[in-house]
Amino acid sequence: MLRSILTTATLLCAALTGSPAVDVPAAHAAQCAITSTLQLGSRSGQVACLEARLSELGFGTGSAPDPSFGLSTRARVVAFQTSRGLGVDGLVGPLTRAALDLHRPPAATVAPVIVEQRVISTSVQGRPILATRMGTPGGRIVLVVGIIHGDEVKGGEVTALLATLATPVGIDLWLIDTINPDGVANGTRGNANAVDLNRNFSNGWSYIAPSSEHRQYSGEAPADQPETAATEAFIREIQPEVAIWYHQDANTVSAGGARTEIPTEYAALVGLSISDVPCSQRCTGTAGSFINSTVAGATSFLVELPGSAAVTPDMIRIHAEAALTVMSH
Repeated sequence: MLRSILTTATLLCAALTGSPAVDVPAAHAAQCAITSTLQLGSRSGQVACLEARLSELGFGTGSAPDPSFGLSTRARVVAFQTSRGLGVDGLVGPLTRAALDLHRPPAATVAPVIVEQRVISTSVQGRPILATRMGTPGGRIVLVVGIIHGDEVKGGEVTALLATLATPVGIDLWLIDTINPDGVANGTRGNANAVDLNRNFSNGWSYIAPSSEHRQYSGEAPADQPETAATEAFIREIQPEVAIWYHQDANTVSAGGARTEIPTEYAALVGLSISDVPCSQRCTGTAGSFINSTVAGATSFLVELPGSAAVTPDMIRIHAEAALTVMSH
């Protein structure tokens, strides 16, 4: 029955879009993507694709999908959004499309095989900082760092998941779960010297004194911490075109770099807005500004996840898939 439903959806997509009909495997209906917001009253082959995917995920009616977005379709979308902890509005926008895995047609990918692992340095307390390479060596170089502040750890789940997912063809992907392993181990924002590593990079560095209140001590000199110095050297070596840094808890995306359309698309895919994240003690010596000033044409940007209690496995997957989508654009 499910195979018949999915095949019908593909035939409807073909009839309405002019694409040739292709038999859709029952395992996944995402061959036809949704590229615009769908809502009550929408009519297109993309609606049929949506209905087939909802049926595949257990939100079906037993009827074949059709190209009309009616009250029944809206009720199924609301049920899906509720089950995933999404905003419940009955609209199929960027975040819902990403959760459905219908935000973009499947791209050619390279199997999730580790090409190289390298300890780029050790921390103040001797813990390794590990870089993992995936994808296509010699392709477009992308760097994703999960954790820089040791008490903002959920980004490390994004990088850990990326290490298990196929990488788009032509992407030379480097993943670092954390450049601050001591902070993670100790549950502190800074490293073992209480230095905020995102105030210690050499570009635009200026002194911020130690304080238990703001916890943004810059160190005594640019890149005077082993973690920062090693990360700078690694960045100079690999020259990433795109870099993503994960933080918490502002729940936004801060655009930067040469191509702001990349973080803008990322934000749309995960349902966040673009905004500046204020630095209470000056945005000095930040990792993103270091890359954008050091690597010609680079686009390094910051993703702020919400507080840890609000981060779900589905949210981690949505962010990982958004990263895979934008890194090849």
